[in-house]
Amino acid sequence: MTNRGSTGRFVQLMLVVSTVGLAGCSSSPIITVTNRSDAVLTDVVVSGSGFSEHIQSLPAGTSKTLTVRPRGESGLRVSFDSRGRHVDVDDLAYIEASGGYRVAVNVQPDLKVEAKATLAAHY
Repeated sequence: MTNRGSTGRFVQLMLVVSTVGLAGCSSSPIITVTNRSDAVLTDVVVSGSGFSEHIQSLPAGTSKTLTVRPRGESGLRVSFDSRGRHVDVDDLAYIEASGGYRVAVNVQPDLKVEAKATLAAHY
């Protein structure tokens, strides 16, 4: 005698667990901006093809992580104001709409901007 009701509920439960598990996996690019300077960064804009994200203020020694959704292939641009200067740096990294791109953007003590892009592993 087979308990089809239990089997059906088990299959439904496994589908829900799988869907919830995959929902936490994002293949969209994730950008982390870290302020390594001793000054506050204001009006920080992280942008590229089809996206523009604004961070009002990024205090010294802090980070902000953003998930962006570019349209296809994109470069990465970061601009901000600090110490009476406007800094605008283009072509920091190459990203695509999917593929698990991760970019660490670091604003150095002299306000120079560096970026390192990696690809996250997909399982």
